[in-house]
Amino acid sequence: MARTWTRIHEHLGCPPGPFTFDMVRRATDGNLDEFDDLDWKEPLPQPPRDGRWNEFAKDVAAMANTRGGLIIYGVEDKTTRLLGIDPQEANLQQYAQWIRNHVHPYLPDLDMFELTDGTKSVLVVDVPASEMAPHLVYGTAAKDKDQQAAVVPYRDNDHTAWMAEHQVERAYRDRFARVGLAEEQLQRHIDFTTKTITAHASAPSAWFIAVSRPQRPLPRGAYRMSRGEAREVLKSAKVEPALCTGSRWCQGLWSVWGRTRCSTRAPACAAGCAAIWSRPSIGRSSPSCTTTAPW
Repeated sequence: MARTWTRIHEHLGCPPGPFTFDMVRRATDGNLDEFDDLDWKEPLPQPPRDGRWNEFAKDVAAMANTRGGLIIYGVEDKTTRLLGIDPQEANLQQYAQWIRNHVHPYLPDLDMFELTDGTKSVLVVDVPASEMAPHLVYGTAAKDKDQQAAVVPYRDNDHTAWMAEHQVERAYRDRFARVGLAEEQLQRHIDFTTKTITAHASAPSAWFIAVSRPQRPLPRGAYRMSRGEAREVLKSAKVEPALCTGSRWCQGLWSVWGRTRCSTRAPACAAGCAAIWSRPSIGRSSPSCTTTAPW
């Protein structure tokens, strides 16, 4: 699913919401410059030739290794003139195959879609910021096709560069730190929910506890909720606890475990969300939530 907050939203002063062709047109008319999270491309992705790197894989990996963003095909990068693409020439299956073959580790949640006003079309590639960065791009040289080489691209303002050895080392160190932090956050939610349940339990009982956290980090320029908006989210969570399975934070937990119901005794869910909102991790990931159910 495409993101609802991008550099183009910010540039146009739009609230979070769907990304549209009209927004692309207004951004190009306003000569919005490229940056590390926005890349204008005129021609559609082309296959590698003469032993060169797969440029599409390189561009996607570079953005995933930085903070994610949009690659938009059909716009002249120097003038931001909206030229459009031929939708019949866009082979999304082939592009996805290039990513699977050339980018390691695999980059999930890559979203590719076309936008049109009926006369012109553009191809939008929404690249998520990746918790598994750094992503390497593999390719072969024209003189030695049996020998594969790997490089680590990243976005440096409005262009793509290659990481030096010390940058690669730091990127791996950051990845391991993120993994450790994720495990720590999940364990904290489990401990919090367990204490909440035991404190309110009137009789011995067995409980199943499921915790989750988003894997897609928030971009640094992401829209930030106001206190009033956060209060509304918490209010809704507390007013309708029986509809926990419909909550945007909890949806999908029970479908994963083959269950379709959620406990009506869900104060732990609302309390868990309240605890997260009071201590947000800016620039890391969306709030997590905890769901409990008695056996």
